[in-house]
Amino acid sequence: MKRKKKVQKRYPDALECIIVDHSDGCGAKLELTVVTNSFEGMPPLKRHREVQTHLKERGLFEEIHALQIKAWTGEQWEKKKGDA
Repeated sequence: MKRKKKVQKRYPDALECIIVDHSDGCGAKLELTVVTNSFEGMPPLKRHREVQTHLKERGLFEEIHALQIKAWTGEQWEKKKGDA
């Protein structure tokens, strides 16, 4: 998927990069999970804005009508996996 490759390129040290399409394949409603330690010390709103800005700069945001972003550090990701 072209979006995933572009997100991975922006976060080459990402521990996880998961895109789930909730729009029956058209890509208009997505859930994006990016796990990287580069988010360490960054408030959630700033993480989300960074991801949104990246998508806009790559021309990928126009295709998306609904986007849920989960931007976590490695520590937060491990904790969430342990809670599941």
